[in-house]
Amino acid sequence: MRTLLTDTTAWTGVRPAPRAGWILVEHDRIAATGSAAVPAPDADERIALPGHHVLPGLTDCHSHLSVGCWLPEALDGSAWRSREEALEAVRATAAAAPAGAWLLGAGFDHTGWRDPRPPRCDELEAAAPGRKILLAHVSLHTGALSASGMVAVARAAPDFVRLPDVERDRRGRPTGTVWEGAFGRAVFTLARDLTAQRGTAGVEDLLVAEAARHLRLGLTRVHDAGVPVHVHAQMEAAAARTPLRLSWSITGTAGLLEPPPPARALPSGPYGETGRQVKLFLDGAQRCAVSLPLGALPRMLGATVAAAQRERSFGPIRTALGRKLRVSRSGVVLPYLRHTDADLQPLVASWVAAGVRIRIHALGNEAVAQAARLLRWAGAPAGTTSIEHAMFLRPRERDALATSGAVASVQPGFIPHYAEQVRASGVQGALAVLGLRDLVDAGAPVAISSDHPCGPLDPLHNLRRAVDRSVGDGTHLQPAQALSGSEAVRALTAGGAEALGIPAEQATIVPGAPADLAVCDGDPFAPATRVVQTWVAGRPVV
Repeated sequence: MRTLLTDTTAWTGVRPAPRAGWILVEHDRIAATGSAAVPAPDADERIALPGHHVLPGLTDCHSHLSVGCWLPEALDGSAWRSREEALEAVRATAAAAPAGAWLLGAGFDHTGWRDPRPPRCDELEAAAPGRKILLAHVSLHTGALSASGMVAVARAAPDFVRLPDVERDRRGRPTGTVWEGAFGRAVFTLARDLTAQRGTAGVEDLLVAEAARHLRLGLTRVHDAGVPVHVHAQMEAAAARTPLRLSWSITGTAGLLEPPPPARALPSGPYGETGRQVKLFLDGAQRCAVSLPLGALPRMLGATVAAAQRERSFGPIRTALGRKLRVSRSGVVLPYLRHTDADLQPLVASWVAAGVRIRIHALGNEAVAQAARLLRWAGAPAGTTSIEHAMFLRPRERDALATSGAVASVQPGFIPHYAEQVRASGVQGALAVLGLRDLVDAGAPVAISSDHPCGPLDPLHNLRRAVDRSVGDGTHLQPAQALSGSEAVRALTAGGAEALGIPAEQATIVPGAPADLAVCDGDPFAPATRVVQTWVAGRPVV
């Protein structure tokens, strides 16, 4: 079967650029491309797409599909503006939900509330007595548990109550707020209970439905960047039921954010479309490991006070006082590295020796520096690792990343949500924030990804923010860090493939490449443009 897409603007080539012309698809491959000035070949089917843009199938190399699949059944906390609104939503849902089931809320962000404190465990217990409740912050690195939820997690994970990530009040009593490792154990407990409640087949159905959602947005290749071992078999089953080119990384066996096991204890591959991959967390989200020059401290303090005055609230000051801070002559450090180099070296060495691809969560520049050190120490071959987020960088960490051989997987879609917090922290004068331009200029391979559901899934949104850096209020966050349109498209296609260990040519529109396409109804950088067709292996699946 030969299909000709004609009268269109096609983003062809290894470095995609828009050209008026045509694309010939034969069976499951790109057979040829040509400009409008070149006569189109004969074909069995001819599809005219005037006004449309045809991009290579889009790649999201960092989405949490196995988490996002549960969101349709969760309380949507994205619109909550206060603790009282959150508690009222819990009361209403608990009254209608079956007794005994977990209540999951997701997507809330208390840092913008006038009183930036999430609900306490006793407040959640009073709102829904006896109910196991987890309210997950949008970052998926912290959350709030009810008292019954705390008991359920402690039964499943006996070390839970002793973890330093369980927040306590002045009397040493748990408040219900859990961070990082403790939050990961809570998610594990909830996920296992929900899976038992719905059944393996039911969870696979949720995964397939979530894969379909990705496909509708023009995504043809997606990597789940953190899958517990007990979900591995369900991912295998879901991958066999969807045309989406799906792959995943394995996280820890004790909790979502814990180190994965050594290579010998990992499930055998492949992991969907790719070989074995693991996900290692070096820092957190709000608790990310950042270092700054000493001169940044007055700016940080001034920005915090200004935010408190602007909001007429002590909230920004309370948030700032809750952070760890170490000040010395050499600079200011937020000391949130989760592990020492010595603790991680045996694990990293086992993965490198076994050819396991390593994906490293490193949001702050101190974590990026640690990631680069570990990869150099282990002798990880170039192109076999990726450093995820790299949200805050100074030149030395940028250069360390660029010379580490890792692909930088960055999420510009975060800009509208976090710009105000970044400005209020006062750090942007000392650090590049989501510094795509710096990374590209330093020679680092770059991929654009979503981190959904922590960030927006829509790949066109993420593509546009890489180019315009728009906050949404008429301002722009560090506009000098913008990419060109062609650079951004490459980062969302070939760059994402490289982050998964797939040759870049397999994610572009060139002869011989898989015919994976995203058809847009206009210029992909125009705000109103949407994906209207998604092709995988030479056929439209959406």
